[in-house]
Amino acid sequence: MTRRNYDYIVVGAGSAGSVVASRLSEDGDTRVLVVEAGGTDRRLIVQMPAAVPFAYMDQSIGWGYQSGPEPHLGGRTIDEKRGKLLGGTSSINAMIANRGNPRDYDGWAALGLESWSFARCLPYFKKMETFEDGPDHWRGGEGPLHFMRCRAAHSTYDRFLKAGEEAGFAITPDHNGFKQEGLHVAQTFVRHGRRCSTANAYLRPAMARPNLHVRTRAHVEKLVIEGGRARGVVLRMIGGREEIRCEREVILCAGAFNSPQLLMLSGVGDADHLREHDIACAAHLPGVGRNLENHPGVNVQFALPFEESMVAALGLAGRARLGIEWLLFKRGLGTMNFFETGAFLKTRPDADYVNMQYEFLPLIRYVENGKLKATPGFQYWMDLSRPQSRGEVRLRSGDPSAHPSIVFHHLAEEQDAQDLVDGIKLAREMASRPAWKGADRNEVLPGRDVRSDADLRRWIVSNTGTSYHPSGTCRMGHDEMAVVDEQGRVRGIEGLRCVDASIMPRTVTGNLNAPIIMMAEKIADCVRERPALPADHAPYHGQSSQGADG
Repeated sequence: MTRRNYDYIVVGAGSAGSVVASRLSEDGDTRVLVVEAGGTDRRLIVQMPAAVPFAYMDQSIGWGYQSGPEPHLGGRTIDEKRGKLLGGTSSINAMIANRGNPRDYDGWAALGLESWSFARCLPYFKKMETFEDGPDHWRGGEGPLHFMRCRAAHSTYDRFLKAGEEAGFAITPDHNGFKQEGLHVAQTFVRHGRRCSTANAYLRPAMARPNLHVRTRAHVEKLVIEGGRARGVVLRMIGGREEIRCEREVILCAGAFNSPQLLMLSGVGDADHLREHDIACAAHLPGVGRNLENHPGVNVQFALPFEESMVAALGLAGRARLGIEWLLFKRGLGTMNFFETGAFLKTRPDADYVNMQYEFLPLIRYVENGKLKATPGFQYWMDLSRPQSRGEVRLRSGDPSAHPSIVFHHLAEEQDAQDLVDGIKLAREMASRPAWKGADRNEVLPGRDVRSDADLRRWIVSNTGTSYHPSGTCRMGHDEMAVVDEQGRVRGIEGLRCVDASIMPRTVTGNLNAPIIMMAEKIADCVRERPALPADHAPYHGQSSQGADG
């Protein structure tokens, strides 16, 4: 059955798709369909912030992707958590609210993408958010997405911050404001004790509109492309297949893995690669699936006596109290993601700007035999903010149900490995400061015997994971390897856009959820042919004269 009663089809109801669908449906005469492969987000493990590890582990709401074999990590594979439900990965992530560094966006502008300078992105960051402390030069106060300051009440958070100061680093009052560099109390996407996903903030309020339709458990197998124009999508559902057409645009918001896969399945990509899978080429775009980035990292862990760790509050009685307080009052430990302090730091003086992100956890958390466990201690999750290594997403076959091949090539570049070595040394230095005096800490990972650079590198090869921040596989640009233009329009195909992390020309210094939402807000104005918000030239730390001009 074929339908033609939509203006726009949005593929994916995640961090970008929920935003785009919400904004497009504000125009009452515009008919919008959102198709989502997963189901509902109305689940306790999704809505309770403290349950985030269980959301990560629940295979029924994830895509089950793995990267690898990774040639520079001894052939290992790495789990890549991606949400398959309303809200997408914004419904299963750790809710860490970071914008990235302003210099990231001025770096995009320097590549010829002038409309993506920080001055032109800042108005959309402000539009999307309601910041707990209220609006100012850098922050918004009336947006759908809520940024909450973490309470960071446990003593280990204080020790982390004090130890960083003793190591010579400053505490920045708002790392999403004037200055990112330094230690900080984290901010999270939480509102009234619940996860503030894009499904909760954008999509669900918009679903009351009669011109917005949402189809769940509908897997897009390919795009319908005729005469060089996207005309619709082919869906697979429990009852069979269905072709749905639209009058204006198909907007891909499927993420850094699924968006390039769908393009290639639909004949948009490298012609030679498509020919390998007997797919007719509709547009030869060799950059589709290339330029894959992530934030690779490792955990540095220290054991503590039971009474000094957050684990002391999470025994049987503590867990019962957590659950009751959250269920009845939406308060207490259930409203936490536990990553309540962090830092953006330089590991070497010649880095252009901060190149390492640290997220502090007041316990040691790990999975053993498929079960989540916590032991007394603390850990630094540290990852490379702007790695030099690049990977790719390719088709395994022309079967839409087959997972794509995902290889990041982590540590292919020498500097990436050295930065992780230096990052571990810096974490150890902070953990050795007087702020931890009296805490009987014992290094668990990498361990006291892993000291030399060579030993640390071997350990890193065996232990590198990622922050689940894939990007860049349909990047913006003007060169022959670019897939989309500055407005997300796919080159060579009319009526088709990508709006998600795949179009980032380079990754950003921080978690990706907030930048993706900003990008979706910005491109939604392009789709609606609305004037862009006026540039906002608020100053920022480390700003160059070029960045100041915006």
